[in-house]
Amino acid sequence: MLVEVLTAAGRWNVEQPLLTYRVPEALEDQLRPGQLVAVPYGERLDEGIIWDLLEGDELPEPLQEEGIELRDLYSILDPKPALLLHQLELARWLAEYYATPLAHAVFGMLTPGMLQRSRFVLKLSEEALKDAVQASSQETSLNLRALLGLLHNDGSLDVEQLKKMLGKTKAQQLLKEIKQSKLVVREPELVEGKARIKLRRNVRLLVQGEELLTWRELLEERLRKAESEAQAQSTSQATPVSTSRKSMSKTEAPFNPWSMSAAASATLAPPVMSKEGVVIQRQLAALDLLQQSINRGSPWTPSALCRATGLTPRQLQQLEDQQLVVVENKEQRRDPLQGRAIPSSQPLQLTGEQEAALRAILEAIEEGKANSIPRPILLHGVTGSGKTEVYLQAMASVIAEGKRCIILVPEIALTTQAVQRVAGRFPERVAIIHSELSVGERYDEWRRIRAGEIDVVIGSRSALFAPVPDLGLIIIDEEHEAAYKQSEFKPTYHAREAAIKLGEILKVPVVLGSATPAVESYYRAEQGRYQLVELKGRIGANLPPVEIVDLRSELRAGHTSIISRRLLDELGKVLERGQQAILFLNRRGAASCVLCRDCGFTALCEQCDIPLTYHATEHVLMCHYCGAQSKILHFCPSCRSAEIRYFGLGTEKVQRTIQKYFPEARLLRWDRDTARNRHAHEELLDRFANREADILIGTQMIAKGLDLPGVTLVGVVSADIALNLPDYASPERAFMLLTQVAGRAGRGSEAGHVIVQTFNPEHFSIDAASRHDYNEFYRIEIETRQRYGYPPFRQFVKFTYSHSNRHRSQLEAMKLCEKLKGWIQRLNLPETDIVGPVPALMERIRNKYRWQMIVRGPDLSRLLRVVDAPDWEIDIDPISTL
Repeated sequence: MLVEVLTAAGRWNVEQPLLTYRVPEALEDQLRPGQLVAVPYGERLDEGIIWDLLEGDELPEPLQEEGIELRDLYSILDPKPALLLHQLELARWLAEYYATPLAHAVFGMLTPGMLQRSRFVLKLSEEALKDAVQASSQETSLNLRALLGLLHNDGSLDVEQLKKMLGKTKAQQLLKEIKQSKLVVREPELVEGKARIKLRRNVRLLVQGEELLTWRELLEERLRKAESEAQAQSTSQATPVSTSRKSMSKTEAPFNPWSMSAAASATLAPPVMSKEGVVIQRQLAALDLLQQSINRGSPWTPSALCRATGLTPRQLQQLEDQQLVVVENKEQRRDPLQGRAIPSSQPLQLTGEQEAALRAILEAIEEGKANSIPRPILLHGVTGSGKTEVYLQAMASVIAEGKRCIILVPEIALTTQAVQRVAGRFPERVAIIHSELSVGERYDEWRRIRAGEIDVVIGSRSALFAPVPDLGLIIIDEEHEAAYKQSEFKPTYHAREAAIKLGEILKVPVVLGSATPAVESYYRAEQGRYQLVELKGRIGANLPPVEIVDLRSELRAGHTSIISRRLLDELGKVLERGQQAILFLNRRGAASCVLCRDCGFTALCEQCDIPLTYHATEHVLMCHYCGAQSKILHFCPSCRSAEIRYFGLGTEKVQRTIQKYFPEARLLRWDRDTARNRHAHEELLDRFANREADILIGTQMIAKGLDLPGVTLVGVVSADIALNLPDYASPERAFMLLTQVAGRAGRGSEAGHVIVQTFNPEHFSIDAASRHDYNEFYRIEIETRQRYGYPPFRQFVKFTYSHSNRHRSQLEAMKLCEKLKGWIQRLNLPETDIVGPVPALMERIRNKYRWQMIVRGPDLSRLLRVVDAPDWEIDIDPISTL
């Protein structure tokens, strides 16, 4: 039997094909596609995924022609497949569509830290093991004799560890001597990765009921006997205390404790206890604690039990020898929800629009059962229209039929509330997957998913690749979000497109939910490729009115504060009423530009050529691209002028301004500086939801999906930041952001109000967002895109080359551009052109100069199949041209 294996080495070797191995007879019945296996690869062992099983022992014809001799598969690392069959099919599509090596797509689906590391170890040869004395007496160097002794004691030694011990040069000399001496062998092996099962040593009580009672009585009888023997021995060995008669008066009788009765003595002195009695007392205490722990469900570790009772490890071993207890290794699950109280919830009464949306999803599920591929459903519902309740009831129907669900959310900040709602509806049957979990937490969740112990997987885009058996429904909430696009690593997939392909493979519906659908998604719904379902009304309230404040008028009136008079007035009213407000700004920091007013010097990052941002809290200048920091400037380093000024707008500056106007207000700032991990996100959200703050100041992570009933006012400090970027999608991003952040107001019983500050009130994105009018925005935007040939009317592919030498980057960009033009001509691709090459907008990042070009055409799949650019970053369907 032969097997095709995709090795992990294929992530670095782009030319690496599937490799064929022979299967040892003992393993033939155990192999399945998707399993992790160890295979020989060159001199070492490598980890791989079984791709396909080939019947018979005949070599494929191409291998016969090359005269290749097959090697044997080494071992199976996990009997359960790490990837399911539908995942392998999805990985093949990802590799083909996003022009990336298959290994990148496949191994990117595995949970982080799962892959094992290949290494070489040194062991004694059979000859050395047979006669260690003779081996050590041979003519060898001092280092080799020392190594032989070490291997005799420890069994093996990692070659890398040897290099650390001796240094690289001496280690290489010793390895040459080893090869000649034949006393030591060098063998490959795989080392377990960071993702592993966490074990905890627990003490478990083996006896219960009548048997435990019998043992207690036996121990108590032994305890009474030990106490009695100790008391008797203590009395017999006692000596009276001698007293000098000269120091006593003739009438005073000497006090003699030994003359007292046994009963009286016992009341004045503690009972005498033998060593055996002390041990029995401790053992009885241990049995009591173990019995109580069964009822509480909190087991004891050996060390904790010994500390609590005074037992020594040897005395605990005596209980084991008597088969009263057992010390065992028990798996300890790392639960991301541990310590969080999640209230249960019941299904709510649906509105007519919600019932129609739910019915559309259930009909799509039935369509899939009939072996048809259901169309994706675009659920376009205004903010607060009850999309989440539709999701929950759709998932309940799927789960009732024995199927499972995946629901994606774009931001970690949204995971907390989403998890509370889903886990509250399906307690103990929800798994969480996102990048802020530890390696161990993700591994434990991944194993629960693979074992079928959960009904719902919820998380960020990587949760789509969880090994969910019997998948019946995929939901992508806030489908318009840029966070669903993977742009930094291969493959550069979009979770929406990958989910739709997965739905086609499994014939299950994909629900795309949003108050502001991506232009591409709404266009596909217009064309009939998606089924459009709409929720036009907000539940229990109306959409909040949006008021536009023209900042140009504020300046003409002499008001130069970053907070307009109208917004200050409304903030004061909110604080008086004891309500809450959100102030949104799409930029963190205190000042985004440090400038000398005399010579024009601008403080730039030394590695990125990006203006440094001033952070008042840390009192540093920081680059938001590479994280580099530098000291603040008081004098211009160019002309030594003291006219150095800090310009621009950030969340810290907004916070200081609000504190000046409302010193009694309780403020909370939520951006990437204050929320660096998931615990910080959860803490900030809990504090604001619990009314521990009056005003929340934050960046785009607070603009989406959060449901905070106490918020009645939302202020957008500057709506122009998203509009001023030279990118075709800037108007769309501005509209989505404004609409989403406006939707945070008035979600409770009290009416909401939104104030948007802008220097450009006439812009169609701002105007449409102020009226919550998605259709008007879409009509104008789709006409513009069709006129200029932007997506969805033409496909974009962005090519980026980075190098520490600027001239080299430019040269490589020119060379690839000429190749692309030649391929376009030979393939006869009409309406296909190239924009660029040009330096990227942020040309230098982390000391690498970046040149880019955009290829545009109706369908670029044929071109991408022939592109040979391994050193380039190729972004298929980029969400931004910057």
